[in-house]
Amino acid sequence: MEAVVCMDEGCAHRDYNGEGKLCMAGSGILFPAASEEDRVKKVAELFLSIGVTDVTSHEGCGAAGLAYKRDFPGTAPTAEQIEAYAKDWARKVAEEIGRMGHQEKYDHIAAEEMERPKGFHNARVVYYDAIGGFNPNKEVGLPMGFVISRKFVSSGYAQEELKVATSIAFSHHGFGDLFSSELPFIIIPMANTNDELANLKNEIDGALKENKDYGDGKIKIEGLLI
Repeated sequence: MEAVVCMDEGCAHRDYNGEGKLCMAGSGILFPAASEEDRVKKVAELFLSIGVTDVTSHEGCGAAGLAYKRDFPGTAPTAEQIEAYAKDWARKVAEEIGRMGHQEKYDHIAAEEMERPKGFHNARVVYYDAIGGFNPNKEVGLPMGFVISRKFVSSGYAQEELKVATSIAFSHHGFGDLFSSELPFIIIPMANTNDELANLKNEIDGALKENKDYGDGKIKIEGLLI
């Protein structure tokens, strides 16, 4: 695994130079920390522990928009401000990897390079990967979906990413009201054992228990043993 991309389906399903991918919202921009400096260091250390040295940002990053509002409360940032913030974050993490003595790389993915329409999320699922290394562009016929690399992050953080992915899917940027109990948004935990799968399902249920769409059956959990 060599690159980190956003969990956004347009990045997760895109081939990135044939490399393995770690998927995190905004390449870690929402990772919990006491300060930006602390966040940059923690995320860079996490990436290096997995073998990630290529850091990416992308156009139209929803996670970067949430991070901007977190860091500048009460503001209404433009798309240009959010994109600049996403780029700045990814560059800082890449530079920190370099300061730690590793060869780093930074890349920005433009909207036209992504595997989804500009401004629209066509994800119908979330791949909640507790196996590690799941790379949807290596598979044929998979539905478009967000990818959460659960194996490499805490349950609490993965749950927050899941909430973000779900909110995007049900917004006007996604299929929104087209999801129903007959055609639901599906969360797919991926595990090695039945016990692990059961724990992941409970974890996902805990994250979504207050979500009205989940209560109405518009979000369903389906497990996958690998």
